[in-house]
Amino acid sequence: MSLNIISEGANTYAIKYNSEISKNEIWLIKSDGTYDKLIDFTFPSGFWTPATSYASDKDGKLYLKDSGSGISEEEKGWVVYDPSTNTISTGVKDGYNEGFQKVFSDVLKIDSLIKNETDSSGDKSSVIGTDELVASTGTTIIANGTDSKDGTATTVIGSNDIVGSDGDTLISKESDGSVHIGENSLVTVETDGVQQLYATNASDEMININIKKGTDLLIDGVSVSGSLNTNATNITANKTAIASNTTGIATNKTAIASNTTGVATNTTSIGAISTDLSTFKTSTNNQMQALEREMNSYSSGIASAIAMSQFSLAQDGFSVGMGRGSFKSENETAFGIGYGGKFTNGSMFQIQASKSGDASGVGLTITF
Repeated sequence: MSLNIISEGANTYAIKYNSEISKNEIWLIKSDGTYDKLIDFTFPSGFWTPATSYASDKDGKLYLKDSGSGISEEEKGWVVYDPSTNTISTGVKDGYNEGFQKVFSDVLKIDSLIKNETDSSGDKSSVIGTDELVASTGTTIIANGTDSKDGTATTVIGSNDIVGSDGDTLISKESDGSVHIGENSLVTVETDGVQQLYATNASDEMININIKKGTDLLIDGVSVSGSLNTNATNITANKTAIASNTTGIATNKTAIASNTTGVATNTTSIGAISTDLSTFKTSTNNQMQALEREMNSYSSGIASAIAMSQFSLAQDGFSVGMGRGSFKSENETAFGIGYGGKFTNGSMFQIQASKSGDASGVGLTITF
């Protein structure tokens, strides 16, 4: 980028004398060769000195030297033409003096405004001889400043709105503190300790932000697009697993219904067994009482009981057993038979019977 210190608005002016109206005229000479009359006027003395007249590069005005002959001290001075107002002023004393062959006004060393330099890195740079560039209105355009928080050097732009040559906003800062990039803006603003980022259209309505294909959005170095793809794969796998679980739940529901029927059946069976158990209990008590009476009277009964205790019947399926018992002078041999199994609810049962001489016995065992 180059800096042109000669404004595109620079103009060419010409002055001539019009004998028909006995006045001097100032004309604007255009770049296409045409020209327009701007104003006509007279010098106080009637004459001027073109050789010592000049155009000021400082204020853009024409300083025309009156000859000074035959006029008062008040009238002596520059006849000044101001293009910005298209007016003539006479008797201007700013830098006016007599008795010199030539006066050089508004002399300025151009290096004091801008010059080529080499920075500390050895790179060429353009150095502006002021810390502040100001518009003709006095408004700061660009200035050097200091950051109020950390004291570092900053460049201050004298406007909250930077506009391109087409008039569209490039960067702006709004009254709410938000920074807008572009005419249809990418906006960022800190709200309650959180930096918000969003986009708006020409109507200042929020719109979507799209990360175009070919690039990626990372959060703490992790690809958002990659994470979304992984999640999509996991969701598909979970969907399949959920479908399988649904089938399993239906199967379990059928099994639970079957088990409910089995439990009802087992409850009925347990009720019947309970009745039988009461019967067996009564019978066993009667037999035990009779056995006790016989044992008091007969030693052989004791021998029979000893014999019957000498074998153990199996808890599962059919089994037989034999035992031999002796008490005092009596000897007895006992035989037994048993059957064991399992109810549908998992409870174990065992039925057994034994015989020795006049002694006999039967029993039922249920294990819950």
